[in-house]
Amino acid sequence: MHALAPMDEPPTGMDDLHWRILTLVAKRGYIGATREDFFREIRGVIYNDLEKAILSLEKEGYIGLEWLADSRFLVSITEKGSMEVRGEYERRLKAYQDRIASQQSKAGLDKV
Repeated sequence: MHALAPMDEPPTGMDDLHWRILTLVAKRGYIGATREDFFREIRGVIYNDLEKAILSLEKEGYIGLEWLADSRFLVSITEKGSMEVRGEYERRLKAYQDRIASQQSKAGLDKV
């Protein structure tokens, strides 16, 4: 699930697709997210990549998956998934704040 971040982004514990899936499902809460929700919110995602990421997240216990038909499903967040979203958000926020502080320091704005 871990991926190398591009040079201009801070490294985080989760790749972008997994992060976007988890945050969407977390936002939907107990209602869950459908295949259509993912395609609406995650532009340009390929179904096979989406399915592979969802199955990986389910295997790791972050989400629950209910198949409604061959390619239709409902995804809900688990307690473990909710805690992971919170932790990942805090890691990403800290990396962002550190990057801002570093840029301000380089620009001499930290002495104001």
